[in-house]
Amino acid sequence: MSANQPRCPTFEPHRLSPRSRVRPGGNERGVTLIESLIALLVLSIALLGVGALQLMTQREEVEVRWSSAAVAMSGNLIEQLRTDRVASEGVGISDGAPAGCSSPNQWLCDLITAWLTSLRDQLPHASAQLKILKLDDNLLKAELAIVWRRLPDGDPRATCRPQDADASGMADGGCLRVETVL
Repeated sequence: MSANQPRCPTFEPHRLSPRSRVRPGGNERGVTLIESLIALLVLSIALLGVGALQLMTQREEVEVRWSSAAVAMSGNLIEQLRTDRVASEGVGISDGAPAGCSSPNQWLCDLITAWLTSLRDQLPHASAQLKILKLDDNLLKAELAIVWRRLPDGDPRATCRPQDADASGMADGGCLRVETVL
């Protein structure tokens, strides 16, 4: 080694004196009561948010189930009406009961009565309205409206307007409107 070359420092482990060593429980402090209460408060607020989200999800699930049942029920009735277009021409649903029933189409009115009973079993406080209009000699147009409400309403008629299709006009319930050609 030359005399001008810098000398590399050597690493020497630092030796602690017995007094400077950290002893368990010496200078360490535990969680204070205030810190514990703040942590509990934050946890409580988070759990309240999760609980509210769970309730909202359950409510939406029930409303989706009701909408799905209304779609299935409407499809069932429309297909039954398509089986015999001649018998369906004078039939309808008004004020919660079949209308336009006569002896040639009595079987269809009995089927509509059973359908209305099933509708009321599947949807809360449900009502339906059906109108069949003759468009020309070969075409019939069926207009079916189904309304349901979570709580009973004094009006038993189905008032499902086209602007209520997104159910925004329905207070705690739903509305389905189907128009089809038979």
